Amino acid sequence: MLIPAMILQQMDTDKLFADAERALKKFWGYDQFRPGQGEAVKSVLEGRETVVLFPTGGGKSLCYQVPAMVLDGLTLVISPLVSLMQDQVEQLTKLGIRATFINSTLPGYEVEQRLVNARNGMYKMLYIAPERLTSDRWKIEQPALNIQLIAVDEAHCISQWGHDFRPSYRSIREELGDAGEAARWVALTATATPEVRQDLIKSLQFTEPNVVTAGFRRPNLHWWVNHKANKKEVLQNAVSRGVKLGSGIIYSGTRWDCEKWAQYFTKQGIRTKPYHAGLESKQREKIQQEWIKGDTTVVAATNAFGMGIDKPDCRFVIHYSIPFSLEAYYQEAGRAGRDGEISYPILIFKQSDVKTLKSRIVKSYPEFDTLEKVYNGLCDELSLAAGSEHEKAEPVQIEHLTRRTGISSSGISSAINILQRLGVIETFELRESRIGIQFIVSKEYLREYIDDAPPRKAGFIDTLFRQSTPYAFGDYYFMDVYYLRDKLKVTENQLLKALTVFSEHDQILKMKWQGDETMIKVLTPRMKKLSIDHDKAYHYRDVLLSKLDYVTQYATTEQCREVFLRQYFGETDAEPCGTCDNCQKESNEKLSITEKEVRTVKKILIEGERSIPEIRQQTKWGSEKLKSVMDYMLREELVAMSGDKNSFYRLSNR
Repeated sequence: MLIPAMILQQMDTDKLFADAERALKKFWGYDQFRPGQGEAVKSVLEGRETVVLFPTGGGKSLCYQVPAMVLDGLTLVISPLVSLMQDQVEQLTKLGIRATFINSTLPGYEVEQRLVNARNGMYKMLYIAPERLTSDRWKIEQPALNIQLIAVDEAHCISQWGHDFRPSYRSIREELGDAGEAARWVALTATATPEVRQDLIKSLQFTEPNVVTAGFRRPNLHWWVNHKANKKEVLQNAVSRGVKLGSGIIYSGTRWDCEKWAQYFTKQGIRTKPYHAGLESKQREKIQQEWIKGDTTVVAATNAFGMGIDKPDCRFVIHYSIPFSLEAYYQEAGRAGRDGEISYPILIFKQSDVKTLKSRIVKSYPEFDTLEKVYNGLCDELSLAAGSEHEKAEPVQIEHLTRRTGISSSGISSAINILQRLGVIETFELRESRIGIQFIVSKEYLREYIDDAPPRKAGFIDTLFRQSTPYAFGDYYFMDVYYLRDKLKVTENQLLKALTVFSEHDQILKMKWQGDETMIKVLTPRMKKLSIDHDKAYHYRDVLLSKLDYVTQYATTEQCREVFLRQYFGETDAEPCGTCDNCQKESNEKLSITEKEVRTVKKILIEGERSIPEIRQQTKWGSEKLKSVMDYMLREELVAMSGDKNSFYRLSNR
C-alpha cells in the first residue's frame, strides 16, 4: 500500500524533531525545549518560513542552532554584530559544534580559507555580516555551499522602523539568490513592534510565515519608575536595597557617570566596576567575567554592556539615564531575572533628561556637507583612490580625521554612525590586540636563517613561520596576541621584544600592532562624490525622536507598566501585572495598610520564616489583601525573602 506524500512528510518531520530533542540533550544538556522553542524548531524543520519573537533571554538562538545540528547541510546565520558572532562561535566550539564566522576582522585569505572549509562540509554553522553578502568572494563561493537553513538574527535591523536600522539587511533575499529559494528561513528578534514585524516579513519576502511568539510577559519582573527630583539619592537607595537581593546593573549615558558611580559604591562597600568603550577590551572582558561569576556585585555601564551576556541571577537593572527607545529599554531591563525569580527593572526618570536626549539625537545627524567631508577624509586616511576597492578593515584614529577635516571628534563619530547605517562603511572594535607579521626576506633565506640560528631563536622563528605562511610573504598577516603568545610560550612583553629584534636588528620581518581601536572598512569602491539616500539618512532621525516620545509616555503613564510595554509590542490581551509601581499604587489606594495588619505579620514571623500559604492560614486574609500587606512590608524593608527560590518570608535585620 502506498503511503500518501503528506503522511511521509509528517513522518520525516517527526523523525527530525526527535533528532532535534536528542541534540538538545547531547550538546546543551536540556531535557526539553522551553515554551515556544519546540514550536519554532518544528516549524523550521517542516520548511515553513518562520518568525521567532521571544523576549530577551527567551532562548532564540536555539531555534536555529538545534535545527542546524540535524539538517544535513550548512546553516547560514546573518548577524549584525562582530562581537555577537564571535561570542556565539566561541560558545558553540566549546560545546563541540563546528562553527565559524566571516566578517571584516579577517584578512581576505582567511575568509577564502573558511569558505573553502564550508564548501567541504567542515562547519555546521557559518555566521556572516549582511554587508559581506555583496562581496565578490562570497558571490563566487556561495553557489557551491550546501545551505539548508538561513537564520536572520536580530531581524529588527531589517526595518527602517526598528531601533537599529541596517539597510544592508533589506537586500538579504536578493543577494542570496537561488540559495535563498532552496533553503529554509527563520528570522529572530526580541523587540519587534507590529509595524517592524510587517516590515521585516515584507523585506524577507515571506509569503505565509509562521509567527512564533513566547509573548512579552515577564511575570517575575516588577517594573518601576521613580520621578523624584534627586536622582542621585534615588540611585543610592535603590542600589543599597538591590544588593541585598543579589547582583545588578546600573545603566548610565556617559563614561564619566560609570566611573563616578563605580567609585562611589565601592567606597560604600559594594563591589562595583565601570564598563564602557573607553576601557581596553581585555579589561572589559575581565569585568564581565567577574560580574558573571559573582566576584563583582554591580556593573555601572553604558549600553555597550550586556549583548550576549547570560547571567540568570541578575536581580536588578537600574537606568540612571533614560534609553532612546522602549526596544532598547526592554532588552536592557530584561537582563534581570532570567532565572524566573523576582527581579526589579527600575527607571529613574526626569523630564529634563528627555530634552537633553532630543538635542543629542538632532545633533547626531550632521548636514550632508559634513558627511561628505568625513567620507573623503576617511578615504584619504586609508589611501583609497577614487574607484578603488578597500580590501580589508584598517584601524582609523579619530584624532587624525579631526585634524584632516577640521570637524570635531563628536561630529566625526556622528557622521561615521550615519555612513555605517547607510551601508557605506562598516565599523567595529577589536576584541583582542593583534600583531601583523610580514617577512621581508625570501622563504629560502628564512629557512637558512632558522638552520643557523641558536635553538631558542630558531624555534621562535620556525613557529612564527608555520603560523603565518604562506600569507606573510606578500602582506601583513594578523594574529591575536593571546593566540601567538600561547603558541610561542612567551609573555606579551617577551613577544614584542623578540619581534623588535627580528625587525630592527636582524631585518627579516616587519610588524604592526593593532590594539583597542576602531576598525573601518569602506564597503563600496570610493565614490568621486558621496551619493546617499537623503530620505533614509534623515528619516531615521524622526523615527528616533518618535521612539523617545514613547519612552516618555511609558514613564508618565498611570496604567500598568507591563500592559503598556506589551501593547507597544503588539499584544492586545495584556492584563495588569499587579506588581509594577502603578499597580501597587492603585492596590494600596484600594486597600490601605494599617499598623495593626503589619503587627499581625510581625507576630507570625517572629517565630521564624513562613511561606505565603502558612501566613494566609494564620491571618485568614484573602489573597489580594495578603499580597498587598506583604508587598508593602517588602518595600519598607520590614520583611525579607529567603529560601532557595525566595519562597519564604522572614523579618528583616532592620
